Amino acid sequence: MRRQVSSIPEIATTFTGMFYLGYVPSFWVRLRLLGAKREPTRLAPIAGPILEMLGKQAASLPPFIPQAVYLPITSGAVFIFWTWLCLAFNDVGSYFVGKNFGKTKLAKISPAAGATSPNKTVEGLLGGCAVSAVLAMLGAWVQKWPYWPLSGALHGFLLAIVGLIGDLTASMLKRDAGLKDFGDLIPEHGGIMDRVDGFVWAAPYSYIVFVYLLPALKNYVRKQTGVSL
Repeated sequence: MRRQVSSIPEIATTFTGMFYLGYVPSFWVRLRLLGAKREPTRLAPIAGPILEMLGKQAASLPPFIPQAVYLPITSGAVFIFWTWLCLAFNDVGSYFVGKNFGKTKLAKISPAAGATSPNKTVEGLLGGCAVSAVLAMLGAWVQKWPYWPLSGALHGFLLAIVGLIGDLTASMLKRDAGLKDFGDLIPEHGGIMDRVDGFVWAAPYSYIVFVYLLPALKNYVRKQTGVSL
């Protein structure tokens, strides 16, 4: 029997999967390795003794606890923690605000977004942005960002938008494949991919913020004030 040659759409689908689920999220790994010589955060007086206690009692703890703390805890790891917190609670805020107050469908301001995910509302989007911005402001204060109320709020808002793009991308892939859910491992949640879709495109954005935008902002403040951050 003659071997059937893969078509261009099949090849494109394969490379899209490699790019979408392989290359794009890899920026989280790159980010985790940055900043080994990190400056202590404002929570260091609280977190330091806890980590020291865990280190002393590692032998008596269940093995998964010390193994879960990968050392050294870099600046990139701290940045990832607060960023993931914003992304997770962006979903929570969007869900609860949209469910209780959502009246304006997202399709009214973006027909493409509405066609991809008909149940999303403008109120839900704004609720997610607000929750993400508040958490990002707290994270910016902890990490001693310059102009932390403004830079943190902007970072949180952009994370919510990027998270929405990730959500819509996953929904588009599902609809194109004729699927309702990515899987049934997590009942009523649409599968693992529906839980992490907002984290995919946030990876390169976060890498750009940490590697380029934050250092540029700190250099600007240093030149303006003469104070090293």
